[in-house]
Amino acid sequence: MLDGVLTKQIRGDEIIAGMLAKYNKKPAFFFQKSPQDADRNWQKPTYPRVDYNIDMRYEPERKASGNMTVNVWCTSESAAMPEDIEKRLVELINGTFYTNAEKVTNCAIWRNSEAFVYEMPVTVGGNTAPEVFGVTMFFDLLQFPEQLTSEPDPIQGLNAWTREHFPKMTIIGLDELPTVRKPTDEHPVVYWRFEGTATTDVQSYAVQWYTAQFAAHVIAHTIPERNRWTKAIAERMQHDGEVLLTDQSPMFAKNITIRNNADPLREGGILFVGKYGVLRKENSPPLNNANFVNLKMEVTANGKK
Repeated sequence: MLDGVLTKQIRGDEIIAGMLAKYNKKPAFFFQKSPQDADRNWQKPTYPRVDYNIDMRYEPERKASGNMTVNVWCTSESAAMPEDIEKRLVELINGTFYTNAEKVTNCAIWRNSEAFVYEMPVTVGGNTAPEVFGVTMFFDLLQFPEQLTSEPDPIQGLNAWTREHFPKMTIIGLDELPTVRKPTDEHPVVYWRFEGTATTDVQSYAVQWYTAQFAAHVIAHTIPERNRWTKAIAERMQHDGEVLLTDQSPMFAKNITIRNNADPLREGGILFVGKYGVLRKENSPPLNNANFVNLKMEVTANGKK
């Protein structure tokens, strides 16, 4: 589950560990709810602390997506303030890919943050309880499901083509991803997404022709480097003019569009339109066979008989 992967990542960060209180000798970062203040596993002080919750929902194209809320709780006596902890958490979580044991990959995208006050100072018997306040961060979760289809698979062909020409890129759907993957400018992440297909008006006896649309999501640490990688992929694809599919048949590049103003995680920075063929009869003889009845000889693609 995503919660286990996220908890391990945040508790393992030295900066966060130095800011948060300790519960059972670990940084106070919890899924859904923090333990009660009276719990014996707390080490004084019991603030700052962080809890988070995940709400997943179904979407037809991406299979699942959702929201994640992260709450930072501080008091007026805390050494670290909510905005300090918030800044570090956004650095760690925003744009990070999380892959669980079932090899399902999600990316967290920071949307906005809102400050809150939970308890105002209260004086009882001459003692004033500290004010409890904090900040809530809202993240969108977007799933990157496996895009493999039937043979010949255009997604596998695009993944293999990308690996050949851009070996420094991590390819979702081809590479074995770690549980936590933060894209960098030197080693960005790319994800080829199948958007749809339609038959063409050019058909033949042996081949059914299709025109399909694909989006390439290129994610790097900075925008200029993301645009540079996007441009390099589009230009290389235009230069090659085709991509070999899993059965070694070509998918021809019909149109390539760079979309630098598009959301790289939701829409993708490259729109690629390709044309590829699927054999109508898998076991039919090659069309270039020729029979010479008088000579009692058949010439095939593999030689004479």
